[in-house]
Amino acid sequence: MLSEIKHLPFQTEDHYYVQMMPDIQFARFPNGYTLHMNILRPQSHLPLPLIVWVVGGSWLEADNYKHVPMMSSIASQGYVVACIQYRTVNRAPFPAPLQDVKTAIRFLRAHADEYGIDAEHIGIWGHSAGGHLAALAGVTGDQPEWDEEGEWSGYSSRVSAVVDFCGPTDVIADFQSEYAQPVISLLLGGPQRDKMDNAALANPVTHIQANAARQGTLPPFLIVHGDADEMVPLRQSQFLYDALDEAGSDVTFYILEGVEHSASGLMTRLDVMDAVTRFFAFHLKGS
Repeated sequence: MLSEIKHLPFQTEDHYYVQMMPDIQFARFPNGYTLHMNILRPQSHLPLPLIVWVVGGSWLEADNYKHVPMMSSIASQGYVVACIQYRTVNRAPFPAPLQDVKTAIRFLRAHADEYGIDAEHIGIWGHSAGGHLAALAGVTGDQPEWDEEGEWSGYSSRVSAVVDFCGPTDVIADFQSEYAQPVISLLLGGPQRDKMDNAALANPVTHIQANAARQGTLPPFLIVHGDADEMVPLRQSQFLYDALDEAGSDVTFYILEGVEHSASGLMTRLDVMDAVTRFFAFHLKGS
């Protein structure tokens, strides 16, 4: 199926064709490792708002093909959608994954004319580990310490709207299981007890509080989480909501009864996707 996806445009139920530009390289590292994105764009002569999709996978996988069919449906509504890769934590610990997300945003701004992007209206959306990185990208704005030097470093990585599907917030609070502890240690670059400073920097609440202290502005957030999620407990999104609300930010929090962690489960709910499309339409299109 992937070979077909790479060569054929998508046709949605609305009969709008979405062209896919696959495997566009946006980062290359000294060891030769590269990162890519798939860009989905409906046929239009006008620049369109951009949505950056950050896939989940416990920070151990970053498959930029995983949700392409669903993202093509979003693109058909008048958005450029970029499904991006990032370095997984078995390659490089935090902040590398966040730096890669922000590099992707800067790359897309630098190539806005080429890909028909309205560079003033960029949103970001992620699930699970991708939700965590999307939230971090939203609350770090133009903070230069998270931008790696490179040819896109002259461009902003700020976004105008954030959607977080059940992303972790405090990576120390709830992830103590036999499975989770090794992953969190990889994320932080060492045992948790030795990496508390890095754990604080990996927590979006740290940056929300710092932003509020300097009276900066944060993008609007939409947070969605199921109360039956056993992988990322609901209170992780509550931490994020409470911090944004206390800072006076524009934040909406949907708690879904009986819903588990699956991205597909969330994306096949019409009420959830209606909320997402309305949120992006309002904040990226003003409609």
